[in-house]
Amino acid sequence: MPINPDEENVMSLTEATRALPRINGRKPAVSTLWRWCRKGLRGIHLEYLRMGRKIVTSKEALHRFFTELAEADEALEDRPRATPECLRKRGISARARQRALEEADAILAEAGI
Repeated sequence: MPINPDEENVMSLTEATRALPRINGRKPAVSTLWRWCRKGLRGIHLEYLRMGRKIVTSKEALHRFFTELAEADEALEDRPRATPECLRKRGISARARQRALEEADAILAEAGI
């Protein structure tokens, strides 16, 4: 749904950053909002209009953007995740651990440490 300047509270990206809450003590930068407009975030774009030289969005567009992000997160939580083989934890036996410690001790002793 595109922004309708007649029905929505249109504001510049600078004003939009001021309207957003602080996260970890900082507000998002104007460049962050511009990136959300142009490239999106997780496939979701912030709606914007170009009014002359200004880029504007609206409070309603921000609300729609964050709502869509939250819905996308919920959809991801419902899907089962496949863990890549390289990220699966492989346990080490006590024997292998002891052998590795002994090898490390030998290397340190040889180096005189």
